[in-house]
Amino acid sequence: MPRMFLNGTAMAGGADHHLVGGAPLVAATTTAPRYRFHAVGGRYPALEDVGAGGAAVQGEVYELTYDQLREVLLPGEPDGLELGVIELADGSGSLAMILRRSHVVPELTDITALASWRAYREQP
Repeated sequence: MPRMFLNGTAMAGGADHHLVGGAPLVAATTTAPRYRFHAVGGRYPALEDVGAGGAAVQGEVYELTYDQLREVLLPGEPDGLELGVIELADGSGSLAMILRRSHVVPELTDITALASWRAYREQP
């Protein structure tokens, strides 16, 4: 089964966690330290692979069925994101939603220093 790194509203306790269904949590982890982390229009997070100069971003890895991925999770993703492969802290790879390079996205706020969607959302 494919593994999917989630770092936004579909994480445990988030508004879209129901989209994960009964998929098992494999790990609460971080990415490798090669990503910039953005809030897109203040509504959803986006990872951008920058290699050197990036940070480790917090998230959760779930084991999803292809049906869950294709028919439930992906259709709910915003236009500014696309499915990609990221590197996790342990060097393994995972599917994740990443910033779409060929798409004009609304306002990007760099939240890399927080490295957490939850921390961003909890700010006053």
